[in-house]
Amino acid sequence: MLITACGGQQEAAPEPEEPVENGTTEEASGEEAEEALGAKIQEIQDEGKIVLGTAADYPPYEFIAEIDGELQVVGFDIDIAREIANDLGVELEIRDMDFDGLLAALVAGNIDFIVAGMVPTEERRESVDFSMPYYAAEQRFLVRAEDVDELNTIDSLEGKRIGAQMSTVQETIAEEMIENPAERRYLSRINDLVMDLKSGRIDGIVLVGPVASAYASADPDLEMSDISFGQEDGVAIAVAKGNEDLVAAIDDTLQRLIDNDMIDEFIAEATALADEQQVQ
Repeated sequence: MLITACGGQQEAAPEPEEPVENGTTEEASGEEAEEALGAKIQEIQDEGKIVLGTAADYPPYEFIAEIDGELQVVGFDIDIAREIANDLGVELEIRDMDFDGLLAALVAGNIDFIVAGMVPTEERRESVDFSMPYYAAEQRFLVRAEDVDELNTIDSLEGKRIGAQMSTVQETIAEEMIENPAERRYLSRINDLVMDLKSGRIDGIVLVGPVASAYASADPDLEMSDISFGQEDGVAIAVAKGNEDLVAAIDDTLQRLIDNDMIDEFIAEATALADEQQVQ
């Protein structure tokens, strides 16, 4: 290390120090490279994978399908997640869990991001960050086919037993837009709500339109009613607080997919697959 003296000529030059290992310079260069790339992205690339959290009972967003004799998590959200992984140059690892456990898993660091048809509400923004919105759909109501003519307005739901997935925008709709129901039932899995609907334990389920349509298409005993609760603000991808580099990378991928109409293609393919598989 070279040291420049800051005094007059009377001051003696200091004794030379021991040479510094090259590792210091290499370490500094590594830190600069990591800062340029982004700490979270560097971590993901070092691991060689990005871990996705999702809840695979939400066709056509994410669901279980048999592909080449194997059960796999598929859907247009999964297609989007794979594009993100590809752009980062890593593998995609999928963890299927209950929707109401996703945010806790993200905050705890057990997953890297959430792609699960999640609306970025103000409450959720308090604990995690979100990407740009990538899809918006209408909020609808799934009923038994025999009740579709009777349950055709929001007012007709008074005195009825209403179901919705726990910790979702649909739960908020059930609380705020449906007055005086006989019961509000919130469960973690949509499949369980559908079973309750078919068995008569509830009279209908608040669901986003594409999901309600997928379940109705798969079962002749179910239909999507004419009831609409309006369009959602749009779904987005959640990441842990402070991972601005990952948010920026995800936004880049989403913008590319939107610009090239690829999300619409993914939705069409996932919807067709859900119909083919008769997802329930």
